[in-house]
Order: sequence, then structure tokens, then C-alpha cells
Amino acid sequence: MEIKQLKYFVETASQEHMTEAAMALNVAQSALSRQIGLLESELQIELFRREGRNIKLTAAGKSFYEDAVQILESVDQSIQKITNVKDLKKHTFNIHITRSDMTTKVLQSFNHFIKQDASIEFSIHSEKEHTLGKKLLDESLDLVISPGKLDDIQLKNALLFEQNYYYVFRQNNRVNLPVQASLSELEDLPLATFDPVIEMTRLFRNSKIYNYKDLSIIQHLLIHHGYVAIVTNDEAKQLTYNYPNFTVHSLKHLNIKHPMYVSMLKNNDKPFVERWFSQLRQEFMPMYQPYSD
Repeated sequence: MEIKQLKYFVETASQEHMTEAAMALNVAQSALSRQIGLLESELQIELFRREGRNIKLTAAGKSFYEDAVQILESVDQSIQKITNVKDLKKHTFNIHITRSDMTTKVLQSFNHFIKQDASIEFSIHSEKEHTLGKKLLDESLDLVISPGKLDDIQLKNALLFEQNYYYVFRQNNRVNLPVQASLSELEDLPLATFDPVIEMTRLFRNSKIYNYKDLSIIQHLLIHHGYVAIVTNDEAKQLTYNYPNFTVHSLKHLNIKHPMYVSMLKNNDKPFVERWFSQLRQEFMPMYQPYSD
């Protein structure tokens, strides 16, 4: 039994005339008769009886008509649900933004962008870094801003900016670091980081590094236990806001930083994704080399 046969049957029952039903369905009368015959054979019942030039439903046909109408209504509802989901997906902008000093600026750019198109719905995700490429490929994400350049022929990337790091400490008899501390000077002291994106143990191989998700814990360790914090500029500002006596120096001289890329699927069929990708490049990349796949 096919949906087409049910539609032919319901229309024929409504018209009570084979020729008029065929015209309404825009099919040949012979094709309509054949489909009704196949349906009767499958059900092993007679659906219509002739009354002059018209046809009427049999008792069995009336019973089946009610079921056929309900089935077609359910099919229409299911199709509408699927269509609605597709339409929503078509207009939903799914993004991931890895935390950085530029997160606020990125979000300001995004906010300005979506205000220009009222049809765009958006969803900001928080995904594991190692899953981002896969999620772009399966289109559960449309665009990501992250430290990794996603090396896949189906994806394109652009370098936006570099995330720099700083060392923060409370100067005392135990901790007294210069403006450009050497790696060995830093590694002589216990280091605290705030949930870093990059792998700090790879950069400070000879150090005891403690990762925390609460800056108040790091602040306590700096004040009372002689720790040094390795943090971003925004995180350093939060620490010094609460305790202005902290000393803050850049780690640029040790080249401790990581790039931040914007990435998307090359054949993403949502035009607004490409537009924001291009806008981000214009806003963030003046000092870097042009876009590269």
C-alpha cells in the first residue's frame, strides 16, 4: 500500500466520479482505475460500487475511508513537522567560541551582525576542542573560533588574532621576578593557571602547575603561598582588580601564546555564515597575512 494510492482513493470517494477524480488529481483515468484496483486487491475488499454514472463507497469502503483520511492527515502533520525543523535549522546559526581576551569583542561583532537579519536564530555552544572539526563537518556547528587550525579539505580557516599570556605574582622576599623572567626563574616557583586552553605542562616542563576553575583560589595562592599565576590579560585584570598590589608582566619574550582561528565548512549552505566569516576577517586580521585555507 502506497500513500499515493490512499490519496487517489480519498479523492475518488470525495468526487464519487472516476473521471472528475482523475481530473482533480491530474492523472489519467486509466492510471487512477489501476491504482484503485491494486488497492482493492491488496485489501481483498471492494471499495466502490457503481450507481449509474457515479460510484459510491461500499460499507467496507466507508470504514476504510475514515482510516485513510486519518493516515493522510498524520502524514501531512509529520511532513509539516519535518519541514518546520528543516526551516528552523536553515535559519539557526550554531557557533562555538573558545574563551580568550577577545571573546567580548567577538560577541559584540556577532550581536551587531545578527541585528542586521531578523530571520537568524542562533545557538552558542560549548564544545570540546577535539570535536570541533567533526561538528563542522556534520553541520551541527556552522562556525567556530578556536585555537586550532582545522586541517580538512572541506573546511576553511582564517587566523584572527593571537592570545597572549602574563605572569602575575605578589612581590615579597620569596617571590621577586624581573620584568622579563626566564623560564627557569618561573619554573622555580609553583605555578597556577585558570583552566587554560593551551597545555601549560608542555611549556613549563619542569614546573608544578596547578589548574583551577576559580580565580579566587588563585588569588589566595598568590597572596598567601608564593604562587605565580600564568593567565590571560583579562584574567590578570580580574586578579588585580581585587588585589591591586599584584605585579603583572607579559610572557611575550618567551613566546607563550596561541593563535585563534575562525573556521567553517566550505560548502555551508547558510549564506549568513560566510558573511560573518568574512566580517570577522575584516575586523580582526589587518595585522596578519591574508586568509589561508
